[in-house]
Amino acid sequence: MLESTLAAIIIFLVSSSGAAFNALAMLTVLRSPHLMNAFGALCFSHTIANFGTLLVFIVWVFPATLWQFDNTATLFGRILGQLQMLFWNACCYSHLAISFNRVISIAMPTKAPQLFAFRPTALVIGFIWTIAIAHITPYFWYTTCFAAYSPETWTWMWGNTLCGYVITIYTDYYTSVAIFAMMSSVDLITLTLLIAYHKRAASSSTASKSHRKMEIRFFMQSSLQGLIFFYEVFNFYYVTTLHTNRWFIFFTSTFAWMLCHCLDGLVVVIFHFRRRTIRRESKIASVATITIKSRIE
Repeated sequence: MLESTLAAIIIFLVSSSGAAFNALAMLTVLRSPHLMNAFGALCFSHTIANFGTLLVFIVWVFPATLWQFDNTATLFGRILGQLQMLFWNACCYSHLAISFNRVISIAMPTKAPQLFAFRPTALVIGFIWTIAIAHITPYFWYTTCFAAYSPETWTWMWGNTLCGYVITIYTDYYTSVAIFAMMSSVDLITLTLLIAYHKRAASSSTASKSHRKMEIRFFMQSSLQGLIFFYEVFNFYYVTTLHTNRWFIFFTSTFAWMLCHCLDGLVVVIFHFRRRTIRRESKIASVATITIKSRIE
């Protein structure tokens, strides 16, 4: 019981910190002028998925572990497992979309504004969530296809059925690995293009240099989040199989899952959060208040 309490405390600390980071990341994206574009919109969608994942850990996994719920494979528990997979798949495809956004912005700088205008970007985000929903469609057959949290092992478990095997291996494992492989390939192309453009743009204007620095920052953020994604996938699908110790499995599966989404939000905050953004909003609100008061008087 003491070990379960310790595991619950770890779950709460990581998931609540991650939720706070992602909430701040969403606020940062909404209030940062340089993120009022397709990249920012994709980051916002990605951050929502991160927040949703961590929220399930807070409201369900934490209390289930702390109080050792007897039966978490109820309909309610399986629905929450379905939501977890929805958010996970939305994160995966958002990662991939961000990588493509970066390579297209670098390779086709003149066409990128049209390709990533409001309507196309909205369609891409809608497509991401549509695919994520398609992934969890089998989970509507709750009796055979489900994911449920196990308080005894501190891990998520899938149904021990043919359908459970298929969704675990084919729609989850293979998909995650394929997405990471595509992301890595696209990011490598982006890095090559950035190096080539850097050599050719030594004598460019100040505005061009500023734009290039911004593109490099966006790429660094995307790459770092890609490494975090790799950490989670590698641990969850490989490292966790190397030992049967409960703490080992916990730290390479459940903990790695939470930490991935936690650090995702933190990366956005580190790269883009500035105090002056919040202060600017405060100043705007103050000016508006003063203006309204003066008009009333």
